[in-house]
Amino acid sequence: MFRQIITSAFAASLLLAAASTAEAQVSDVQSAKVSVAGIDTNSDEGATIVLRRIRNAAGEVCGGEPSRPLDRQEKFKPCVQEVTQHAVSKLSNPHLTAALREEYTPAAATRLASTR
Repeated sequence: MFRQIITSAFAASLLLAAASTAEAQVSDVQSAKVSVAGIDTNSDEGATIVLRRIRNAAGEVCGGEPSRPLDRQEKFKPCVQEVTQHAVSKLSNPHLTAALREEYTPAAATRLASTR
């Protein structure tokens, strides 16, 4: 039951964020469900997995990654970031919030750049 509520919360959050981000018409609004079955969302590792799933779902809600770099930079990435942040804030899970915050620190950006 609890997992179903969380999944519904994800879907609702992604739906609302996509609508506000894309300034879409009602017929253009999309949603996605994120499964958290079997994941301990109260652990750092579990929160990282769920965050990755939320971001992937946000990418789908935002229309998929465009092939043009300028579109990715100006439209897609900001949409994914806003939808992801909105979904995470709606869940009020400290581990998930910390995982998201860690991704946006300069040290995380340095680690990410060094792995590419």
